[in-house]
Formats: sequence, structure tokens, C-alpha cells
Amino acid sequence: MSNEPAQATTTPNHQLLDNVTHKDLRVIRDLRSGLGDDISYTHVFVDEFRLAQADFPIFFMKNPTTAKFEAVAMFGFAEQENLFLTEQGWLASYVPLTIRRRPFLIGFQDAQSFGGSADSPVIHIDMNSPRVSQIEGDHVFLEHGGQSPMLTEVAEILGHVHQGHEASAAFIEAILAHDLIEPVTIKAELADGNVYQLDNLYTVSEEMLANLTNEQLGQLHSNGYLQALYMVVASSNNLGKLINLKNACLAN
Repeated sequence: MSNEPAQATTTPNHQLLDNVTHKDLRVIRDLRSGLGDDISYTHVFVDEFRLAQADFPIFFMKNPTTAKFEAVAMFGFAEQENLFLTEQGWLASYVPLTIRRRPFLIGFQDAQSFGGSADSPVIHIDMNSPRVSQIEGDHVFLEHGGQSPMLTEVAEILGHVHQGHEASAAFIEAILAHDLIEPVTIKAELADGNVYQLDNLYTVSEEMLANLTNEQLGQLHSNGYLQALYMVVASSNNLGKLINLKNACLAN
């Protein structure tokens, strides 16, 4: 497994969203294969762990650019394999924020150009995403230029993503201070005899977690981090679900 989700070969074309340039734009919001979400994992934020652990294995990976740990929900064993994404729709009960926000993303506008003191978040869109259309999907803007209900919802999602990055960075910093992340290698043997080995993954060290003092546990609990750690541990049971989904695909 590589350190970044395998993406479509199309080069992204990120543009600052505005109601003049993109007045006729539509976005396909269906969750089905062929719309750019054929990826083996996506980033999840600490506030999502409780919902995400019901369906997906959650691991940590190192960002190849920053070398910092980030949490990911795993969807498959091979590149561009999302076993939860089918022609019939999304098989899991939860859809991570980083899937729901596509093809939109957060950019930052130079506030000094407008008399401000700090860069402000603005909405960008990937015009090369297969979700972008002129004839199909939800309108991005209303007829006279106002935000559509879809764009209002997306703006809220992007706000959660922005906050999620900050909250997760604090969570990672706290658990690293207690040496609670350790490397793990996953081997999955399928019904056809093939074995997938997943490297470059990290998980919660249950041994180190069990050896924390009452004071340390209390500190993690007060920040809401202790439950998040147990969610990561519990999520490993979903590897069996992934194997079953993969075997079902092989049988068809």
C-alpha cells in the first residue's frame, strides 16, 4: 500500500469557485464507482473515529511530504480498490468527510490583499473531477448567483474538514507523547490463495496503552482521546469484513 490514496491519472485542475465562472456548473454527488473515489483509503479525523470504526479498519500513515502521522480509513487491499464502492451505491453506514466533500476542497485567500491580517479559507473545485458536469447532477449556484442547498451543505462539510485537520494534529501530538503509535504489517490471505501484505501502516500500541498511569489515562480521557484510541483498536476487527468483501468480488 502506498503512502497516498491512488488517484485517477487525470491531473487536478483546482479553481477558486465563483458564481460567474461556474454559474452553470453541476456536481454529481452519487456514491458509485467511476466518479473518482476508487481509492484504497482516505483520511479520517479524530472526531470521525466513533462512526468510522463501525465499518472500516483505521490505521495511521506518515504523510510522505511532512512525515507527520495521519489517520486513514482503509477501503481495500490493492491500489484504486474501494470495496465499499459499487454500482449500487456505498456499502458502509458511514461516508468519511474527505469522500463527501469531493470535488470541492479548501483553499486559502491572501487576506492582506483585502486588508485582513490572516489568510481566510475559501472553496475551490477540481474541474477535472469526473463529478463535475454541465448536464448532470446538482446545481452549484442558483439561477441568480446565490449558493444552492448543495453548496451550502458542502461549505459545512469543508468547515468540518478544516477543523478536523487541527483537532487531529493535536490528537496525534498527544498520543505520540505517550509512545502510543507502533508500526504494524497486515497480511490478508484470500480465498483464491493470494496474499496481500500491507506495509507502512501504524496502529495503537495496546501494550503501551495498558501501561499508562491513572494520571495519564485521566489526561487523555479529559481531552476525549482515550475513547478515540479504543475506537482505533476496535476497528481492526473490520479487516475480516474487508476480506469477506474481497472474496465476494472474486467469486463474481
